Amino acid sequence: MSQITPIFVTVKEAAQILALDTWSIYKLLNEQKVKSQYHGRKRLVSVESLHEYAASLPTTAPEPSTSESA
Repeated sequence: MSQITPIFVTVKEAAQILALDTWSIYKLLNEQKVKSQYHGRKRLVSVESLHEYAASLPTTAPEPSTSESA
């Protein structure tokens, strides 16, 4: 039997794929950093856009900001 690669996943599944909470996925969707489509009232997240977003993330942690208070 062949393995089927999904084109779309639910918001909950997208959160699991990126190891985020669903609120963060909705934020990414609203900021158009991740793409989705609707099937009726159901919002489906593009798996390809999840991969693109993950690839766009930095590979190193940001430097800590040093703010001096006077």
